[in-house]
Amino acid sequence: MQTGSVTSRIEGILNSLPKSEKKIGTTILKEPEWVVRASIQALADKADTSGAAVIRFCRSLNFPGFPELKRQLSVELSKSQRTGYYDIEPGDSFFSIKEKLVSNMVQTANDTAALLEEEIYDTACKLLDSAEAIYVYGVGASWPVAEDFAQKWLRLGKFVLAIQDTHVLATALSTYQKKAIFIAISNSGETSSVIQLAQQAKANQITVISLTRFGANNLKSLADLALETARAPEAELRSSATSSRQAQLLTIDILYYFYATKHYTEVIPQIKKSREATDLFRNL
Repeated sequence: MQTGSVTSRIEGILNSLPKSEKKIGTTILKEPEWVVRASIQALADKADTSGAAVIRFCRSLNFPGFPELKRQLSVELSKSQRTGYYDIEPGDSFFSIKEKLVSNMVQTANDTAALLEEEIYDTACKLLDSAEAIYVYGVGASWPVAEDFAQKWLRLGKFVLAIQDTHVLATALSTYQKKAIFIAISNSGETSSVIQLAQQAKANQITVISLTRFGANNLKSLADLALETARAPEAELRSSATSSRQAQLLTIDILYYFYATKHYTEVIPQIKKSREATDLFRNL
């Protein structure tokens, strides 16, 4: 299966699109080489829809318009080597499993990187810099990502808590509101406990930053700032869950290092202190 940042975005949200946009996405997936040479009206005619629907479709994929979509699709088609998303099948050999998971990780990293906008991450850095308290939460595979976020920002000298108990976190969100931020992590963006906590944070005037997969979802709509990862196709054995976790970790890493470079002289002493503190336990 040939995928890239355009086609994987389409595959990820195809079933959630309106009927007219779904027909456009299906046409692009079937004939990408033709699409890069087509006009907006030609694509609309071939998909039995309208030019306005094509424009809406492009915006659903976070492209300003059809020329930008075609340009990115053309770049992907010109690449000699392609990766893709693969699920694990019964009887797969060790080598096959290894190759599939590596391919998934590479594809997810590339597709996620294509989604990231510097302006959004610059805003996130400013919000995190001014925050006096940062709370982080995620469920299931997103919980280790929440812990990773917390330990990274602790090393930078920020007050960060990753709290897994919803009652304790709800209490924290209701009692400490001064310059606080809530980092809400959910791949689907529909996890009920994450949404409920985000709603509580908003009710207490706490800034909410969401981390979800690409596309519309309830958590993203609640957030003051939305970070997104690539949306891998659904997989029977949930190899896509592995990919989504890797995408979340990559996103956190990029935000961390972007912040660190902006505050280099401030954070380096903090990182050294944290290393010295943990070194005390190495020989115990």
